[in-house]
Amino acid sequence: MVTTTTSARARTVIMKRATLAACASSVAIALGAGPSTASAASHTPPAHGHARTQTIHRATTIAVAPSRIAGSLGVLENIPQTLNNCGPASVAEVLAYWGIQRTQDETAAVLRADGNPFGMSPYAIPSYAGSLGLEALVAPEGTPRLVKALISNGFPVIVSQRVSLDDHYQHYRPIEAYDDRQGVFISSDPYMGPGYSIPYAAFSRIWTTSNARFVALYPPAKASLLKAVLLSAGWNAGQAFAHDIAVTEDRMRHPNRNNSAWGHSAALHWSGARSYPYLTLAWDNLQLGRLSAARANLQQAAQHGASPLAVSWISSGFPVR
Repeated sequence: MVTTTTSARARTVIMKRATLAACASSVAIALGAGPSTASAASHTPPAHGHARTQTIHRATTIAVAPSRIAGSLGVLENIPQTLNNCGPASVAEVLAYWGIQRTQDETAAVLRADGNPFGMSPYAIPSYAGSLGLEALVAPEGTPRLVKALISNGFPVIVSQRVSLDDHYQHYRPIEAYDDRQGVFISSDPYMGPGYSIPYAAFSRIWTTSNARFVALYPPAKASLLKAVLLSAGWNAGQAFAHDIAVTEDRMRHPNRNNSAWGHSAALHWSGARSYPYLTLAWDNLQLGRLSAARANLQQAAQHGASPLAVSWISSGFPVR
């Protein structure tokens, strides 16, 4: 994460949404009733004239726009980051896409409140999004196919990567478009500037340091569409979080080999840095429903310098007893 100064320039946000055309693929998803059906209750007259309620299961389909040769959300508002503030700036850009105006200072006041001088942990995002009426998916194991599918269906994607193949600082950037003809993803990058193109091959390589972590913010009304898009792109939550646990544990066993995952060695000297792998494990185990393991990970994170606030970001997601 790098220093730039905030400019006063403003950009028009073009709120293009992917059109769910008639040729869009239809994907059956679960809306609370199982892997491919949603339930609808209707009253059916039974024999002998006695009224009773019968639950009828019907498949509910959500139309998913296909990923074509190119896709775009329009031009996201570009917010040049201040010192190590690429994460809050990226979140502010995506909030603007959904019609919520926040400065990067306002987002940073919440998302960097744990005192990390080197940047933002993603685990404050879900509760912050909820306070603004949105929902958030914070997850590993993203793929270029998934990014294209999300963009094609109107979802901005924030990815956690290195700045570039030559610049190894860890960096957040929102993706607004892709173009197969040129072989690039396009970012409204808080550091590199608006319309920043990243070749597909480089995009995948610089994403590996975070195990291809990504963030999607979205209105609750679009939750069913998001699930359908994830399914259509072959992304499986159980497999993704389980594999991320394995990757994180391997990096913890071999810290010298994997320091580059932090992007910049100076970050490792911050007192809270050693807690981040445990926070990652806690988050992943929570998503998998492994509550005992997640609680143990949070205790380990606290022992390794995690702030109480950082621990609470994850513990707030535990089911209420």
